[in-house]
Amino acid sequence: MKKLLVIILALLVVFSFAKTKVIFWHAMGGNHGKTLEQIVKSFNDSHPDIEVEAIYVGNYGALSQKLLAGAQAGELPTISQAYSNWTAKLIQSRVVQKLNDFLFDPEIGLTKEEWEDVYEPLRKNCMWGNDVYAVPFNKSLYVLYYNADLLTLYGVDVPKSINELYYAAKVLTEDVDGDGKPDQYGFGFRTTVDLFQILLSLRGGSILKNVDGKWVSNIDSPETRDVLRFVRKLIDDGVAYYQGGYMNDPFGQQKVVMYIGTIAGRKYVEGSVKGKFNWSWAPVPVWKTRNVPFAGTDVIMFANATEEQKKAAWEFMKYLISPDVTAFWSVNTGYIPVRKSALETNIWKENVKSDPLAEVPLTQIENAVFDPQIGVWYEIRTVVSNMFSDFVNGKVDMGTAIKTADDQIKKYLAEEYGE
Repeated sequence: MKKLLVIILALLVVFSFAKTKVIFWHAMGGNHGKTLEQIVKSFNDSHPDIEVEAIYVGNYGALSQKLLAGAQAGELPTISQAYSNWTAKLIQSRVVQKLNDFLFDPEIGLTKEEWEDVYEPLRKNCMWGNDVYAVPFNKSLYVLYYNADLLTLYGVDVPKSINELYYAAKVLTEDVDGDGKPDQYGFGFRTTVDLFQILLSLRGGSILKNVDGKWVSNIDSPETRDVLRFVRKLIDDGVAYYQGGYMNDPFGQQKVVMYIGTIAGRKYVEGSVKGKFNWSWAPVPVWKTRNVPFAGTDVIMFANATEEQKKAAWEFMKYLISPDVTAFWSVNTGYIPVRKSALETNIWKENVKSDPLAEVPLTQIENAVFDPQIGVWYEIRTVVSNMFSDFVNGKVDMGTAIKTADDQIKKYLAEEYGE
């Protein structure tokens, strides 16, 4: 009898100290991964009844494949990073947990003021109608990187409009060695969908538009033509350098004086410049609008978890977007904080004292726009990227490029809607 009592007491002790395990798949490597590990450790230390295990599964491509395969096999983590188009696909598979019951719970949720403290574009990007399926995580905005020394040398102001960008690029382009070809280009860009989409948003256009709750192709538009004409003018006038790869190396080599990139690329810029010159960044120049896309992922929860795991996961997700934690994440990674009140934290205030550049991207946050939340968005982006690259490289004329893209986009949308 005594032996039985000892066993029972031992089991009670074990169960009283049992932790609820939360598995978190992510794609944050390097310094970002180390920062995330610090956040997870801090959470685990302050929540003795919960253990979050953050598992790095590789880059975004690897994470996407693992999630899709896991959805089919019924082998998913508790939570994961995800782009909104991944979330859209997973929602269709009915494996994503709707967060409304957690978010708006009077005891464990956020107040209306706390939820609205999340920047509106980031908040809306987590919502499908009135349903919340995610919380924002690693978000970055686009900025204009520029060589401050060369702008000063040439007497050029930082461009605030697209017209000013063109004329600044023209002044800053120079044939240094006199061989008849520019060695220094005023502007640089990648031949991918990113610059096209940025300019299209600034011009007031969009790749898709929503008509009566349904996405339709909007690529065949006056705004698309204006963007392609502008890019063609930059190329034909010889004031822009372009390539498929990232711009930080040409920028560091002073082959490119200005380019538009995300704030997430800052570390690469600092590595490429290595004290050669003074650089800075500014808001993206205005065209017809100030609308600029933002990039980055959210964190989603999966429906296959137990109720206990879901509650534990929600505690971590809530922690992740708390003002101090999102400020810590921002300061240590370069991503933006996802809440307004993060700017009032001590860690953020101390950061901007030593790094005033950190505040610049946030001047654009209220005008940030996000991608359509549909499963075939990756495929559509690829179509548009091919359209832009083929046009820039002179493989097709404008009309052919647009028509080909429009036809392909319509096919993917028909697939999305089962037509």
